[in-house]
Amino acid sequence: MPSITDLLYAFTEWLRTTSLVELSLWISNLPISLWIGTHFFVIPIMQTLHIFAIAAAFSSVLMINLRILGLTGTHRTMNQIVRRYMPWIWWALVVLVISGIGMIVGEPIRELINPIFWIKMVLVIGVILFSIWFQTKANRHSPSWDVRGGAIGMRAGAVFVIILWCAVMAGGRWIAYAPV
Repeated sequence: MPSITDLLYAFTEWLRTTSLVELSLWISNLPISLWIGTHFFVIPIMQTLHIFAIAAAFSSVLMINLRILGLTGTHRTMNQIVRRYMPWIWWALVVLVISGIGMIVGEPIRELINPIFWIKMVLVIGVILFSIWFQTKANRHSPSWDVRGGAIGMRAGAVFVIILWCAVMAGGRWIAYAPV
């Protein structure tokens, strides 16, 4: 059975056979990419903004899900918790998209030919879609939670959302260490 290292290596080799290589080279020759590459402070600033946005989004997701689990915020209704934290999540996602695109433009080969980047992108799409579905369902059932607590399925979903976000954050850190 192949190891995770073998699978990642094979994924990288496959990525090198796709049109992503040409796209990466084209992006790297754009004036904005050249500007980012010649100004050493731009990438660290974008990474810092990205990290702050991740912190805002994850802490807001955590607060909502900890309320679903009944571990915090029980003195507020579920609707109050969702109204308080959802704007933080959505604005943080806007900053994440903008800073993420900036990092891709600044270092397209490092990002687009990286298997961890693509794993992270799949996880990001999954976490956003699952979170939208889950939070909508949680918001719909929140009045009954204020009386008797959430159903076991919703509690399991809350734990799953937290795990997904942790996987996304781990993937973000791992991008820097995957050989391209």
